[in-house]
Amino acid sequence: MLEAVTDELRFLTQSLEAIGAFALILGFVIATARYILEIGRKGAKEAIEGYRQAIGRTVLIGLEILVAATIIKTITFDRTLENTGLLALMIAIRTVLGWSMALELYGHWPWQKKKHPK
Repeated sequence: MLEAVTDELRFLTQSLEAIGAFALILGFVIATARYILEIGRKGAKEAIEGYRQAIGRTVLIGLEILVAATIIKTITFDRTLENTGLLALMIAIRTVLGWSMALELYGHWPWQKKKHPK
């Protein structure tokens, strides 16, 4: 019974890692295709803002999925001090990236109220 649960959790973490990688690749491809189409309509300068936002959202979503897989793997299989430290580092990097991307994409920190245009 325990072996079956272990196998299922291992499959789950591997699936989440694959989904996270796929989300990054697919998001990049879709954002790039949209950017190329927008260049024709709006021009390169205007299209780049939407492209940057799409890439930023893609990276955040992909990282969220990869962090979830790493958390599950670390707490169920690899309970070593080294792996726990790597997990903490990964979460810290993801947090800093998330905050800086939110500032870049939306013009304010995640904890600040949304700025309203005048």
